[in-house]
Amino acid sequence: MPIQSKVEPAKVSAREWQSTGQALRGLLEGKSLNTDITLIRYVTDVVGEGPTLHVHPYDEIFTITEGRARFTVGDKIIDAEAGDVVLGPANIPHGYQNLGPGKLDSLDIHLSPEWIQYNLADGWDKSSILISADSKVNPAGNSTD
Repeated sequence: MPIQSKVEPAKVSAREWQSTGQALRGLLEGKSLNTDITLIRYVTDVVGEGPTLHVHPYDEIFTITEGRARFTVGDKIIDAEAGDVVLGPANIPHGYQNLGPGKLDSLDIHLSPEWIQYNLADGWDKSSILISADSKVNPAGNSTD
């Protein structure tokens, strides 16, 4: 027999946790729903823009819902597109950038009841990140590397 959940069904409307006009479109910490998962929605139309290199004390799962992104996860470079899922393990530096062309929309799942992040902006490996969008993406949207 399954164990009864201690959590009640709930709904959080989009207007309660999401906003428009900024890259960080939404933050829903799990503690507000008495759960251990936090959601962050990140959206940008700017090629080359994205969350700077950072770490969390828990795993993070990135889901790309629209567009293309280049991830740096530890010493790995991972290109992902709509429908792909990328794992950022706990305490491993990671970040990503919009590869374009067009919009990048991601829903990032933090395996924690709250968002805890330590930015490492000075830690970017300049050879692995998208420094110039023109050097990485041509107008047809094909990678040039």
